[in-house]
Amino acid sequence: MKLLKNFVSLSVAEGVSKVVTFAAFAYVAHIAGPGGMGYVEFAAAAFLCAGLVVDLGFNPYGAREIARAPERTGQLVSEIVVARLFLAVFACLILAAMALWLDRAPVERRLLLLYGLSLLPMPLLLQWVFQGHELMGIVGISTVIRQTVFAVVVFATVRAPDWIWLVAAGEVAGVCCAALYLFHTYRRRFGFAVILRTRLSRKLFREGLPIGLAQFFWAARIIGGTLILGFVATTHEVGLYGSAQRILVALHTFVWLYFFNLLPSLSRAWRQDRSSFADIVDRSLRLVVWVAVGAAVLGVLLAGRAMTLAYGASFAPGGPILQCFAGVCLISAISGHYRFGLIAAGRQTSEMVTAAIGALFAIVLIPLGYFRAGPSGAAVGLLVAETAVWASAWWYGRRVLAMRGHAWHLLRPFAAGGLVLGLAAWVPLSSDLARAAISAAVFALLAFVSDAAMREAGRGALAALRTARGPRAHERLSETIGSTTDGSR
Repeated sequence: MKLLKNFVSLSVAEGVSKVVTFAAFAYVAHIAGPGGMGYVEFAAAAFLCAGLVVDLGFNPYGAREIARAPERTGQLVSEIVVARLFLAVFACLILAAMALWLDRAPVERRLLLLYGLSLLPMPLLLQWVFQGHELMGIVGISTVIRQTVFAVVVFATVRAPDWIWLVAAGEVAGVCCAALYLFHTYRRRFGFAVILRTRLSRKLFREGLPIGLAQFFWAARIIGGTLILGFVATTHEVGLYGSAQRILVALHTFVWLYFFNLLPSLSRAWRQDRSSFADIVDRSLRLVVWVAVGAAVLGVLLAGRAMTLAYGASFAPGGPILQCFAGVCLISAISGHYRFGLIAAGRQTSEMVTAAIGALFAIVLIPLGYFRAGPSGAAVGLLVAETAVWASAWWYGRRVLAMRGHAWHLLRPFAAGGLVLGLAAWVPLSSDLARAAISAAVFALLAFVSDAAMREAGRGALAALRTARGPRAHERLSETIGSTTDGSR
């Protein structure tokens, strides 16, 4: 029940935040066009990579340690905040050096410098503290504050292509407001002072660094494509690729959010009951694969329309790029069970290796794909890299965590997705919306016909809805859905 409530609260907050943020970037895209968005996306990608330097894996590490020992909250906050302050200054200097020494356009230099300033308050983004205590509502509120402030600044200040550098000013304002809210809430709820300790434990870096490197390798794989193309492609092509990638990152956030919420439960289950750990993963995978395959099918069918509606007709050539990214998001949703399972079990080094493999594939295949087939070829390179991560994470999951018997959970959803895509290509409909609606209905039917767990969940949800007038109807519905992912039930 608690797992489901936390996930719902986080999902609602992230949904609101992503809609607001996406609206702001779509507004900028309509003003600046693909060329202007190329500048914005390159600088934003550099900022995201620098932000991972500030984190360095301390967020998942801190949340895991608090979930295991809540009484260590004050000690962990003091230690992690100080470590991240040093890293924030270092990352800020990196972006400043990029802005001053690289041969970039003036507007891009301003974007990089302002994004660098937004790194300095990031150590006080204490979402990981509330994640460890499973207070996900506070995490969600901080996300809404950050992205809403960002969007307000963008809508209020960006009026012409020459003003797109103010997008980074919105990021500065958003990070500062979210950091103030989280720090104030932390002091009010826990009352611990943040003591600036100059001596940091070896365990913090020994266990946090592999997670941080894995996150950095993730950035090299998912976000690094925009940076790579920023050096070899035109700004128009970077704008198309980066704009499609922004939709991928927005959708991938919900994948990450799911495992962000699941991590404390996995950590406790691994320490207390290995059979419960395996059951949580099994139940979660069985549900998530169906949802992810269905979403990927819709992404393939509606990619062109999504790019046009979001950014305008000039971004329509980005449709094939977004189709590949739908597959990337699907593969990530599957591999996340193995990757976060490794983190929960304290095998973050193994998880880092899987991320490094994916980054290596991406660094090689993204530019190779671009030179062979343009931005669409680069997107195919990213898809292959994500598949390499899945393969290596699956291998580690079997070897280290004894995670077996999942092939059947994957076979039926993938077969259903392939069948639906084949039917969609064959059905003579001029409307892509009608084709997508029919495909979704057929896919849902196949899910309920072929999987007993889906039928059971559907019958339970319908039973709860029929008794919606009862005082505990919402609880019964939550219990029905929650039982698919909570292995302790």
